[in-house]
Formats: sequence, C-alpha cells, structure tokens
Amino acid sequence: MLAILAAASIQVVVADGVADRHAQCLAGISQNAEVAYEDALAWRHQGGGWPSEHCVSLALIALDQPEYGAARLRAAAEGAISATDQSRAIMFGQAGDGFLLAGTHEQAYSAFRRGLDFAPGDAGLHRGAAQAALAQGDITSAEREATAALQSGPSPAERLESLRVRAEVYLQSGALDEAEADMSAARDLAPEDIDLLLLRGRINEARRGVTTPVGSPD
Repeated sequence: MLAILAAASIQVVVADGVADRHAQCLAGISQNAEVAYEDALAWRHQGGGWPSEHCVSLALIALDQPEYGAARLRAAAEGAISATDQSRAIMFGQAGDGFLLAGTHEQAYSAFRRGLDFAPGDAGLHRGAAQAALAQGDITSAEREATAALQSGPSPAERLESLRVRAEVYLQSGALDEAEADMSAARDLAPEDIDLLLLRGRINEARRGVTTPVGSPD
C-alpha cells in the first residue's frame, strides 16, 4: 500500500489550480485514511473531478477495500480524458496494484495492460502484468511481460526488479537454469538483498526436488 501512495504523490500530474489540494489529500491517507476518504468525497461533490476520485479510490484501498478502490480507480483513469497520458498510466498501474492486493488477478492483468496503452514499454506496468499473469498460472504471458520489462527499463534499479520478477517466473515454471541466471544477475546489482538470497535458496531446494514456501530461508 505504501508503494501505491508513493507513486500517487510523486508522479501523477495535476493542474496547478488543484495540485496542492490533491497532494494534501494523498498525504492525509497515510495519516488517517477515514478522514482523507471523507474529505475526498466532499471534494468530489464540489466538482473535484478525477483528482478527487483518485484520492477517494486510494483511500478505499487503504481502508482495506482494495477491490472496490481499484475498480473506482480504474474507472477514474478511463474517464480522466483531461489528464496526461502519464497520469492515466500511473492510475491504471495503481488500480492493478489494488487488484493484486485483493487477489483479483485477472482484473489486475487487465489494468496493467490498459496502462500500457498510455505508457508503452513502461517497465513497472510490464512487471505488474507479469506478476498478475503468474498468479493466474499463465507462465507464457508472465515470461513475455517480465522480458518486456527487462527490455524497457535500462536503469539498474529497474533491471534489478525485472530480473527478480522473471527469476520467479522461471522458478515456478521449472526452468531452473534460467531462474538461477536471472537471480545471479540480480545479485550482481544487489549482493546483500535478502529476498534474492531467499530466492536462491528456493532455487536450490527446487534442484533437490524439495518445494520451499515463498519467504522461507534456505
């Protein structure tokens, strides 16, 4: 949830006339989501448009209503024709994150893919789509999306996250050599990353024919 809010507050572009209120609304979610939700609803009724609905939706996700919040956020992104393509892509990505949180993986995949209509080649959206596809057992789509993320995000931070996701895809598909190659490449970027160490342990267990739950140490 914190990652969703961070993306909301840093990247969504709002017109100058409402930027301060939008930023204050988003900041209020982490302080008191219920109050932020009520304030955002009042703002929406005053004609706050898609920025107010953006805040309403994220507040709902914070209030443990991720599927409802994500659905509203997706609708807001569809209707935000005055917003920049970047803002709409981000909102679709946040909707995808909300659907993932709710466990509605098919809708998550659809939201991430819709975001790519507004930000073609965005590595984060491709990673989200890969995770949603993997959660549905669609290994082919998950591998395709994770590979696209690697091709789209050249920065070390983007490459690290994309390698992490694709390694997980390969592990779950039984392609252990490929999983180890991606894991090793990711560890070259972040040698002390604990999640990568856990991933390495799971790959080793898989080679020995033992299944280790996600998050369990080697």
